Amino acid sequence: MKQVNNKEMLEFLEKDLLRNFYNCDSIVNAGSENFGVKNIIFYTADGNPSDDYASFSENIVNELLVTILCSNESFISDVFNEIKKVKENFKLIRIGTDNLDLFETRTFKKNFKISKKYEAEYGVYACLSKDNIPQITYPSDVRFETVKNPKGTEYSGLDDKMWDGLSSQIKFGTDSDLLFAAFERENLCGYLLANSSYKNVYDISNVFVAEKFRGKKYGTYLTVFFADFCYRNGFIPHYGTAVSKYSERVALNSGFEEVSRIHYADIKFKRKLLGSF
Repeated sequence: MKQVNNKEMLEFLEKDLLRNFYNCDSIVNAGSENFGVKNIIFYTADGNPSDDYASFSENIVNELLVTILCSNESFISDVFNEIKKVKENFKLIRIGTDNLDLFETRTFKKNFKISKKYEAEYGVYACLSKDNIPQITYPSDVRFETVKNPKGTEYSGLDDKMWDGLSSQIKFGTDSDLLFAAFERENLCGYLLANSSYKNVYDISNVFVAEKFRGKKYGTYLTVFFADFCYRNGFIPHYGTAVSKYSERVALNSGFEEVSRIHYADIKFKRKLLGSF
């Protein structure tokens, strides 16, 4: 197992940017102010960029996420050994994989215990083509408002509890954020907030519909409107991780496709018995 040069790995991952968006984003922005990832390192069997890799991502609160996308037992064993070498540097270590069987292997159980497991119910979605966006006829009493950089607008003063933390998201956002608000007649019924931290990709950070307007397809309306806006203005829409069945349905109904699904486990280390070799 050898470390891959991040610049070379970035060039490799960019060939399929939407599937690898979060890795590319982390490589470019790691260590930047207000960015959650402090440092990220990639390993492959021979040190050359590959789809079979392990990434060691350190976040700003001193936690390590090790993502393993490889089935080679020898490589995985090397990854586990590297984890043991650096374990004292972190208050929590989490392993991610696209294959739940990893947590049942003899090699994993020999080294670690699971303290908490997160089986991914939902995946990460991306709109791979503008041709995927469905053609929708919006109801005559529905309109949308597009706001570039919502800081200082009326939306930044909305009640956080009522609007799912919108004002806080705007406060800690950037000047490049885009807000899409949906109105039924003159009533605000929902919004979609998206940000761009890498190239021309806009990633949805939140889609929210007020309770009394749910069940009327506003989540899908907002997402389709957002995707269409992006492609008309030279941006690429990205949905990110669905967080519920509703969110997943909105992604699929809006022309987005699942590109990855990662399962996680917080780990503890097994102690060696005295006198054992």
